[in-house]
Amino acid sequence: MRAFFEVSGLNVYIQIVSTIVSIGVHLFITRGKQRRESMVEIIAIYTIGLAGWFSIISGLFGHIIYADEVAAGIGWPLQSGFQMELAFAAIGIGLTGFLGFWIRSFWLPFIIVKTTFMWGAGFTHILHMIQHGNFSPSNTGIVVYWDFLLPVLLIVLFVLYTREKRLKQKEGFNE
Repeated sequence: MRAFFEVSGLNVYIQIVSTIVSIGVHLFITRGKQRRESMVEIIAIYTIGLAGWFSIISGLFGHIIYADEVAAGIGWPLQSGFQMELAFAAIGIGLTGFLGFWIRSFWLPFIIVKTTFMWGAGFTHILHMIQHGNFSPSNTGIVVYWDFLLPVLLIVLFVLYTREKRLKQKEGFNE
């Protein structure tokens, strides 16, 4: 399992691939059938739900079980109690997103908290690069890009979903 942490950003790559494959499988299985959900909603369901799931897994494995390996990869001190605090924050945020598979009203709170958390982490990574010269593998690259890109994707999906929902409601009133 330690080898897992030697590949910087592997969790990001796995999340991206898992999300794309899950959406693809869903669309393949439901092809030619009448779907309850629109394409935007299907993409949002999997993107939000799996972002939540990966936050739970990241919190549990990355900041509790393998805390020192992750800390070393980021360039943080080992044996820090803040790792466990971070883990529980990530797990709590993740639960909100994961429940978004079933509860659409959880989407916006998840997006707000996840965006705040990830953009804060991204800015912290950049700050540590500039102020402390911390160019550890998990403090740079895909990890930092993902800190900014995932929230943008979540916001765009939510806006598209909300617009689509409003349009459907208006069409329903016009019939």
